[in-house]
Amino acid sequence: MEFDEALARFGFTLTDDRASRGARLYEARPNRFLTYSVHAFDDGSALFTWEFAIIDYLAGRGIQLGSGEALNTFMYPAADEQGRQDGAWLVSAVDRTEATLKSLDFGDPER
Repeated sequence: MEFDEALARFGFTLTDDRASRGARLYEARPNRFLTYSVHAFDDGSALFTWEFAIIDYLAGRGIQLGSGEALNTFMYPAADEQGRQDGAWLVSAVDRTEATLKSLDFGDPER
């Protein structure tokens, strides 16, 4: 699978927000709380990251975190993923992210 095909598969669109020189920024929103971002650099490398609007998610379930201020309160990965602009790389990065998020269980956090 080509890189552009993988971007399309996950619904990524090119955005001008936060784009830097020498990079194109693509974003996808799998749901209203989760945003995936891919920075595609001119040298053929790419960086994948995500953010999850945890305050908004919890508030919708009647739970407050800290002061409940939603501005700039997101979950992020401890480290972004870097690789080549390759469809297989992007698919595996998204798959790992989905597995990590699905593994969260606040009712049984020690499992």
